Amino acid sequence: MGEISKKKYPLWSIWYEDEGYDINGQRIMGRQAAGWSFLKGIIKDKPDRISAYIKNDEQRKFFIEKVKSVISSDHQMEIDFINFSEPQKSQDYGGIFIPGPGISDFCSKRSFHGHDQYSVVGITHTTASHTVMNGLSSLAMSDVMPWDAIICTSECVLDTVNKVIEDRFDKLSSKFSIKNPVYPQLPIIPLGLDKDEFEYTDDFKIQSRNSLGIGINDIVIVYVGRLSFHAKAHHLPMYLALENCSKELKDNQKIHIIQTGWFANDFVKDAFVNEGKKICPSVNFHFLDGKDQNNKHISLSSGDIFISLSDNIQETFGLTPIEGMAAGLAVLVSDWNGYKSTVRQNIDGYRVNTILLPNGYGEDLAYDHMMDKINYDHYVGMSVQRVAIDISDCIEKLSILIKDKEKRIEFGKSGKQRINDSFDWPIILKKYRELADDLDSIRLIESKNYKDFCLPSLPSNRMDPFNVFSSYPTAILKNNHKLIKTAGINQYSISELFTLNSINYSKEYLPHLDDFVSIYNFFEDGKFLTIKSLINKTSVEESDIFKIIIWLIKFGYIAFNGEMDEK
Repeated sequence: MGEISKKKYPLWSIWYEDEGYDINGQRIMGRQAAGWSFLKGIIKDKPDRISAYIKNDEQRKFFIEKVKSVISSDHQMEIDFINFSEPQKSQDYGGIFIPGPGISDFCSKRSFHGHDQYSVVGITHTTASHTVMNGLSSLAMSDVMPWDAIICTSECVLDTVNKVIEDRFDKLSSKFSIKNPVYPQLPIIPLGLDKDEFEYTDDFKIQSRNSLGIGINDIVIVYVGRLSFHAKAHHLPMYLALENCSKELKDNQKIHIIQTGWFANDFVKDAFVNEGKKICPSVNFHFLDGKDQNNKHISLSSGDIFISLSDNIQETFGLTPIEGMAAGLAVLVSDWNGYKSTVRQNIDGYRVNTILLPNGYGEDLAYDHMMDKINYDHYVGMSVQRVAIDISDCIEKLSILIKDKEKRIEFGKSGKQRINDSFDWPIILKKYRELADDLDSIRLIESKNYKDFCLPSLPSNRMDPFNVFSSYPTAILKNNHKLIKTAGINQYSISELFTLNSINYSKEYLPHLDDFVSIYNFFEDGKFLTIKSLINKTSVEESDIFKIIIWLIKFGYIAFNGEMDEK
């Protein structure tokens, strides 16, 4: 590869499947919220052109609808759609962006066009699932190159990724002679948000609180996210802390907890609702439907404190705490995974201590999940019972925030400024562009060290079937094989045969009918021809001549009669 072509847009072509960007369904996951926020961030950055890598017209329509819902009337933007079967066209954008960590298959498909043609970039969301773990552990034996990347959204995620790939490499090294595994880049870039979405007027804040029956002196604590004790955050530590803190309130105060999200089923819902009444009789509960995005803004604009005590191995970054910070709320979160990278202790709020069991105490869960004794939900759900939130620490820190309005205001201002400086989409997109430039530079330099590997070819598990199965036939057609016209075997014309269902179904992968007729007309009764001689007689492509000849033999128009002597 001589040089990197000038790109049409400084970010990659976006792999678009609507499910990964849709926040209007019945099951909204963090990856979907992050995907939609990312797409909005790009569009609101007002580029002249963006690209979407899509599988079909349905996805094209979904993408256009998403763009129309966000793009401003004064913004003229061209959309370049790249068909799934033509990923090499993403070279104009530096490559393809995958809204998840599973880049290996996309890299494998790149093999046909040459691995040095473009980059493949993914991003981590949850890393706990077997699918993701399997993808990470297989990186050492995959087609990923140094100019590919998996964006890690926090230091903790990077640590997880490194542990998985290093453990796999150590095991492989004990079996094979592997010295220098090739891995993608693993940059740390956090998720972003549109800070302007969380600017609330005083009137809207008052209206939101009034709509929920919240008094002027009441303390409102807000949780936004999936309401799941087994897959997101166990609610009891939070409930216990709330009830304890409620006993220290002034006479004219009440604690309100707004939990805005969705329940997977009635069993989970009953646990939250009934256990809330039992554990927190002194606290006012509000459950709002998080599938309605307006409810998120009503909740945040009503709040004094944002809380999220995640204790689940599924959590990797945590988008909702930075939404709370963008809304100007003091934040109380668990000192867990990505929250460590977003909420600064005693600056934007507090992080509550968490405790984990030592290495080895989760092997039974991992084994049972591997052997399908328990499913993924049970795997993460059982692990929650072995992760502890320090409730005493939580009570102490929550109590400070409830009592000290000035500290809440101070933390809220600090958090809001942190969003402006570090998490607003223009800031994050700048880091993405810098990564894109870095990958281009790496590709330009490093690809010279992998010349043979970068030669265009199908991947080993998708090889040409006529190579893989070449031992099956009696002979393999060559350009010096003798071919002769047959008599009396097939009385039907080629065009008549083309109308049969058993032929017509495959015409997309057959040469044109006119070329069949043209080649067949060269055959004369009793005279031998070879493919080599046909190549000299016609302008039909050599590859098409081979396909036509094998077809004519198959259906009895000509016969195969051995090889011509080489002279």
